[in-house]
Amino acid sequence: MESNGSVFGLSADKHIAFLFPLRASWALSYVRSYFLARIETTAYSKLVDAFLKGIFSAQTCLCSFFNQVGISAFLQNLSLQDMQCIHLKTCIPIEEHARSIFTPFAFKALQHELLLAMQYAASEMANGSYNVHHFKQVDGERLVIWIPENEQINCSCREFESSGILCRHAIHVFVVKNYFQLPNKYYISRWQKVSTYLLDYHNNQNIDDEWFKEYQSLAETLFAESSITKERSDYACRELPKEATRILNEVRNMAETDVLDIDITFMPT
Repeated sequence: MESNGSVFGLSADKHIAFLFPLRASWALSYVRSYFLARIETTAYSKLVDAFLKGIFSAQTCLCSFFNQVGISAFLQNLSLQDMQCIHLKTCIPIEEHARSIFTPFAFKALQHELLLAMQYAASEMANGSYNVHHFKQVDGERLVIWIPENEQINCSCREFESSGILCRHAIHVFVVKNYFQLPNKYYISRWQKVSTYLLDYHNNQNIDDEWFKEYQSLAETLFAESSITKERSDYACRELPKEATRILNEVRNMAETDVLDIDITFMPT
């Protein structure tokens, strides 16, 4: 404590002196070696805040809240049937393959890393590992350990361990090694479009199967028609959220006199 206090000028701080003996109870800080699914980023916080504001109000009861979360997640999964509206930014096969697997949030994060990976160079070491460095920043070197037997890659930046998204340094090594797609182990279930957190609607007798099939068919037809041209796609992406929000607000304001007992079953990964 004395050394830390002198370094940071906290030796005379009574509050710090009081808290330090209780440091075993301190909350763990964000560390790169633990999977955090990007919850420490500003972008993630804004997405969660916007999602909750869209389904939550002061009048929402707990049961209705969980039902709304489940329904919103289910509708979002329907919209992830295809991601052709998210345009590719490189001609690298890794990007096109990742688009077919990742959610939009994860794909855009990987796409960002892939673009930056093109600004790096790699020097192979005697043991098969790589020193990866930026073409301008001489002090930003990272060590990437490559184990070909099981296609295992580890970077000293620890981005994959923290977020579940491969870093630009590891991606650069895969490109150097002429990989056309990333090994399956680097598409973790948390970021896949086909989520293991599914709503078990089919076991609920109160859900009208015909209505569900009709809705799914309508959603698929809308997507197919809007994907024909960029003008159609832009129009659908602009107008659909408005209409969906309007309908959702009207439904939410209806009286809950006959509440459906929706069984929301979560299957952990």
